[in-house]
Amino acid sequence: MLFAAVAGGAIGLVESAKVLATANARYVQWACRLIATGGLGYAAVGALLAIPSVIFALALWGRPSFRAAPASACAGLGAAVSVALFALVGWISLELAVPAALAATAIALALKELLAWWPLVTRVRVAWSLLGLGAAACIGVVAWRWSDGLVQWIAWALAGVNVLVAIAAWRGWRAPHAATAGALALLLLAAASAPDRRIPEVSTPGQLDVLVVSIDTLRADALGCYGKADAQTPTIDALAAQGVLFEDATSQANTTGPSHTTLLTGLYPAEHGARSNGVRISNRARTLADALARTHATGGFVSGFTLVDEASGLAERFDWYEDQMLAWRWMPRVSERLHLVGAAIRFAERRGHDVRRPDRPAGETVDRALDWIHTRGDEPLFTFVHFYDPHVPYAPPREFALLHGADMKVLDDPKARRGFDWYELSTAQREALVSNPDAVAHMKALYAGEISYADAQLKRLLDGLEAAGRLERTLIVLTSDHGEGLGSHDYWFDHGSFLFDEELHVPLIVRFPGNAHAGTRVKGQVRLLDVAPTVLDVLGLQATLETTGESLLQLAQNVPDERKRPSFAISDLAGNVSGFDIGGRRIALRASGSKLIWSSSHWLDTERIEEREQYFTLANDPDEQTDLRAGGKTPALPYAEMQHVLEQWRESTASANGAGELDRDLLEQLRKLGYL
Repeated sequence: MLFAAVAGGAIGLVESAKVLATANARYVQWACRLIATGGLGYAAVGALLAIPSVIFALALWGRPSFRAAPASACAGLGAAVSVALFALVGWISLELAVPAALAATAIALALKELLAWWPLVTRVRVAWSLLGLGAAACIGVVAWRWSDGLVQWIAWALAGVNVLVAIAAWRGWRAPHAATAGALALLLLAAASAPDRRIPEVSTPGQLDVLVVSIDTLRADALGCYGKADAQTPTIDALAAQGVLFEDATSQANTTGPSHTTLLTGLYPAEHGARSNGVRISNRARTLADALARTHATGGFVSGFTLVDEASGLAERFDWYEDQMLAWRWMPRVSERLHLVGAAIRFAERRGHDVRRPDRPAGETVDRALDWIHTRGDEPLFTFVHFYDPHVPYAPPREFALLHGADMKVLDDPKARRGFDWYELSTAQREALVSNPDAVAHMKALYAGEISYADAQLKRLLDGLEAAGRLERTLIVLTSDHGEGLGSHDYWFDHGSFLFDEELHVPLIVRFPGNAHAGTRVKGQVRLLDVAPTVLDVLGLQATLETTGESLLQLAQNVPDERKRPSFAISDLAGNVSGFDIGGRRIALRASGSKLIWSSSHWLDTERIEEREQYFTLANDPDEQTDLRAGGKTPALPYAEMQHVLEQWRESTASANGAGELDRDLLEQLRKLGYL
């Protein structure tokens, strides 16, 4: 058991080093927790596996006759081999660890009996030497990834000392003491190291901070500043009064991942590669965080699982990216890369325990953002903060739900509350809910309550900036990735299927330092992909990022700007028939006061939906209720021109997977026509 425990601890340290070196971990505090979890966790696994292995060995061979090695030594070796196969190689699952340990024990016993083998590796001092080498590997990774200056040299020296410790342990010179000292040195280094604090290379006095806040699933018409009389969004409304409000801002996708990537790159989804949720940004696409890397310290703080590192690929673009979604708040996300923690999560989830949360409340995200802001010096900051709260399932704090007239009885009854989780309802249950006016009113009150809660958390964030003396030097952008159906076009508490304005019309408010241009309202159409070039234009850094979007600074300054800024939007449609994925796609062109939507043929449940076009004139039909293409009609201009442009766009983007893959000739033609 001692051999297997110490060897398991060594294996855990090596796997921790592998994760720290390859998993884009950005927190030194994570290093300490990950190392402790890996080392102690695998030590426990090794010790536990040794128990059945010893029983198995003694049952096969009886009391050991020390021909070459005791049966217990072979059992320890078998347990260690099983841990190594599980942790480092991945050949076996956790459920097969015991059979693998027994098989490895049987092989070791056979070798002992047949070859009179004295297995050197089953000597306990060898396990202590392995622990020393594991500690050296981890210290080396910590020195390489997180330390700098004198601390880095100390870390490298500690790594070298641990190699000597491993040699000393191998030779039997106070092996337990030496190896334990090495492991403790590792943990102390990881715990005491300061977080990675990258100082901007080009930091000029007076350089502005930038704060971009995205409130997920927020319809523009849900805010007071956009006309909703009972919105209860005082912070956002005040921000609009202090800055510039763009009345007609549109998203280029109706799902979280693609839309946020467009927001941060100034590129269409077909250009940056993330065309649906769970698709990572192309390595060739650059973001606003990349563009500001030399002048600003950059931090991202996200609240929804769609934007976590492995789902979006955005983390590596920031100096600091906080995407903690585990229910075990004491354990960092990077620990999921450990085989042991991943197996424990799967074990818990099979038994109905939600370990990986799909989102976290805005309050937690604000806490993490303020913690980071307060640890920075006086260098300029670019901070991206994402709130997920208005997204289904609607679950605002009770006081915010009651603020909008939610049903108190439902709020106080956990069983009744579960009946309003839209994603958990069957088709029949959804139909019953939307046919009940009281239930619909309750759902809308919950949605509005989540927006009011997000508004309150935005106030906390702005108050924190003011307390840090940063608010007046901060350029603030507030927007959303997309809207929500809420009954429009018989599409209720969801999004992602249609490209009507209830999903594409989003708020966009820009507050300039010193409240410059306060109270300005811009009526013309603008796009989320215009945000990144606008920020860079304000900072005088336009040349640092190539974008398809265009700066809105002239519009904000009330300077005439004749650019029409038409917008393409995309929606990938899921479909499944007899177990086969048969999805489709919608693409919309919104320009010249009109919208043309093309839908490919696709399946909706078991119904085949044929390819079609829909065309609306937004000036006369802002709610998009009258389809001018219905019945095969051919509308008047600009329909024909828009149809031609949209056809070229969808043909060009059909196989594009990332930045630079769109046909340059087509892009130039679209620019000449005013469609880019």
